[in-house]
Parts: sequence; structure tokens; C-alpha cells
Amino acid sequence: MGIIPFQRNYFIKFMVFNSSENYVNIFHFDRFPCYYCVMKILSITAQKPHSTGSGTYLTELVKAFGRMGFEQAVVCGIYPDDEVDFPEGVVCYPVFFTKSDSKAPAGIDLFAPCKVNDSPVSLLSALPFPIVGMSDIMPYGSTRYREMTPGMISQFEEAFMDAAGRAIDELDPDLIICHHLFLLTALVKKHFPYRRVIGISHGTDLRQMINCDGLREMVRPYIAKLDKALALHGDQRGQIIDIFGMDPSKVSVIGSGYNSRLFNTDERIERMPGEPLRICYAGKISRPKGVPELMTALARLADDSDTPPFKLMMAGGCQDEVLMDALDGLPGYAEWLGQIPQPALAELLRRSDIFVLPSYFEGLPLVLIEAMAAGAVPVSTDLPGVKDWIDANVTGPNVIYVPMPEMKSIDEPTDAGRDAFVNNLYTALKDAAAGFETGRLPGPLPGTASITWDGLACRLLDICNK
Repeated sequence: MGIIPFQRNYFIKFMVFNSSENYVNIFHFDRFPCYYCVMKILSITAQKPHSTGSGTYLTELVKAFGRMGFEQAVVCGIYPDDEVDFPEGVVCYPVFFTKSDSKAPAGIDLFAPCKVNDSPVSLLSALPFPIVGMSDIMPYGSTRYREMTPGMISQFEEAFMDAAGRAIDELDPDLIICHHLFLLTALVKKHFPYRRVIGISHGTDLRQMINCDGLREMVRPYIAKLDKALALHGDQRGQIIDIFGMDPSKVSVIGSGYNSRLFNTDERIERMPGEPLRICYAGKISRPKGVPELMTALARLADDSDTPPFKLMMAGGCQDEVLMDALDGLPGYAEWLGQIPQPALAELLRRSDIFVLPSYFEGLPLVLIEAMAAGAVPVSTDLPGVKDWIDANVTGPNVIYVPMPEMKSIDEPTDAGRDAFVNNLYTALKDAAAGFETGRLPGPLPGTASITWDGLACRLLDICNK
């Protein structure tokens, strides 16, 4: 038996590898030992693996499992000119889609195969429609699930099952982790019923189950057969049990994590006296994210003589033509940065006093954790299940919550609800600004050390081994 040094933040000391019995013993400072096999893990998503919250979730889990020494592969949906960035040794099995604005991406010759994992891949096999997005509005060109025809569904199934089949044949995974409890996860369990398959909900999948009548009955029975379903918080766990009719013993709360190596206060830049208050928003520039209401509330704040000057920095992709026109004519106190990579987001949060998330629907927004870890004070909609999870997992959280408005659908408020939400958001931002003026904010830095990605990977394996 040999000892392998294995530093993992605060709670894992080392691993002991027993070659004769082929297991890794992971010792914890504060709880009993867990025993994990030296595993081979296949992660699957229908979307880009490095865009949106669920993509970050997948990528960071892959990195965490890589630090544990596991052999891995990823099946994902991308465009031919996209790049994937996984740890060395992780094999990617892409399913290519076609952008809606052109038959061939700029600079790409369909007759000159590209290389993935140093092997040629024919781009002529790309699905003839854009990536199918779990949100109806994605930060990149996409297809809506409810717009898929039977022919598109068949093409989708054939392409992804071919990629998944090759990955399973070559990796022979001990565990398959599918992201989103929707079409692709159901197809994986349908085609590979004897494989150990778990699914992670990110919230948007449950919205698709409500909106997509044509796919609901195709998806439900196979999701119910998953070995485990993982929810981001307690409210979501109840929804999964109700929507899919799953055995409650098979549905667990996994939560979320953040990259403590990236999101921290190590190089935080504090605001100098006399400088404008720094407010930032990061996420898709869309109506379900509450962006129009944010701009209305900030316009009122700018006209308020009692509020100090402020600067709004907005980061995120936009596919809404009306909102795009608005971004072209932003007032002087606002600037749109477009979609930015994670290191740039971390730097933006370290240069911000207030982070605002006025969204009407989220699973468990990672960016709230990232903002707190980087030293910004979050102002957020009081989204179902989110406050309870943050209170249970963050020491001294400083999130300022704005009440959820009256809703007419899962991500659209009523007219009266929208007006009330603007008023409440304005009040919350005004109070936060006053707190910075008086020195009441930011207050002590919240404790987020227990919710790193390494900790999340460990919790996932704990759940799977029960």
C-alpha cells in the first residue's frame, strides 16, 4: 500500500492507494473515510462545455476528477470552430452542429477535416441546425427544443448516440454523468440501460419539461430509471420527484461549487475615494434575466440626487435584437463588455463593489458564490431554494435579496409584478449604495471554502456510493 500526497483545500489530507484491492481511500479531517474505486468517468452534455453555468459546472467537475487521478472522456455539442479546453488526457467526443448564419463557419473548409484529440473529424457529418439550447435564449446561436421536428430529434439521437457509443466502447466508464434531466440524458439511459448513469439538474431542464409537450413523454420514463438524480437545492429536489415520478431515495441535493483558485480577493482592487460606485452584472443579456428591469431601476438611481455616482459594467452574450439595440445606446454610466472568459469575470468581480443578479429563473447561480468570494456584495432576486442553500453552505453570506415578483409564467412576470420588481430592485440598490457610503458595507468576507469544486466532486462520489 502506498501513500499519494493529495492536497484538496481544507478537508482532504491524503489518499492511500491499495494496488491489490484497487481502491483509493480518501481521508477527511472532519468526517469518516470514504472509499472510491479508481474510476473512469464519462461526462455528457448536449451543449458547449465552456459556456453558461451548466457548462462551467461540467468543466470544473472534469478538472476536479482529473486532480483525483481519474480517467475521463466528454461528449458535448459544439460548432466546428469552437475550442475545447479540458485537462490533459481527457478525450473529447464532439457532436458538431451548424451555425444558423452560414453553412460553413468563417475560415473553416468543410472538405478539410479538422482534428479532435489528434484524429481527423469530418465536418460534413455536422447536424444541419444550431446547437439545441437548454435555455430558450442562449449566449450563442441555438435551436429551441420545442421547435425540433421529428426528423431533427432523430438526427440528434443518431449523432449523440454514435458519439456516446464510441466513448463507452473506448473508455468503458464506471460512471456516466449526464448534465440536464432532459432529452439527451433520457436517450443515454434508453440506449445504455445497464450502464450506471446519473443526471444533474441545472433548473432549465425542469422548465423544458413544462414547456415541451412533444418531448415530455419521451423523456420522463427514462429519467425515472436513472441510477441517481442530483438537484442543486432542496426545492429543486422536490420538483424532480414530482415531475419525473422518481423514487425519493434516488434524488439527492448536490449543490454547486466555485473555483477558489480563480475567484478570490488575492488581487482585489478597492475603490479609491471619490471614484464612482462599481456595479456589475454577468450573465446572458436577456429578458428572463431581468436585464430590462435592471436598466429601468438604474435609470431611476442615476436620477436620484441622494445616490452617489456609479458605473455599471455588463458582461454576457446577447441574442435579443431589441436588447442589442439598447446596448448600442447605453447611458454614460453603463458599459457592455460582451461575453468574457472566466479569468476576466474574476477580475471584473474583484473590481466591483456590488454584483446584481435580477433574474426571474435560475437553478443555483454560481456567480453569486463567485461574487462573494471575490469581495463583491450581491444584490439578487430571492430565487426559490437559493437562499436556503446559501445560508446552509456559506458562512456569513451578505446577499441582499429582492422579492420575487408575481409571475405569469416560469420566467416572465405580470405587468404589475414587473413594476413592483423594478421598485424593489431600485430600493435594494439604493440601500446598498448607501451602505458603501456609510461604511456599513461590504462587511466581513463571507466564508465559501466548503463549496469548492473539489468538495463538490467528493460529495458527488459520496452520493453515488450510497
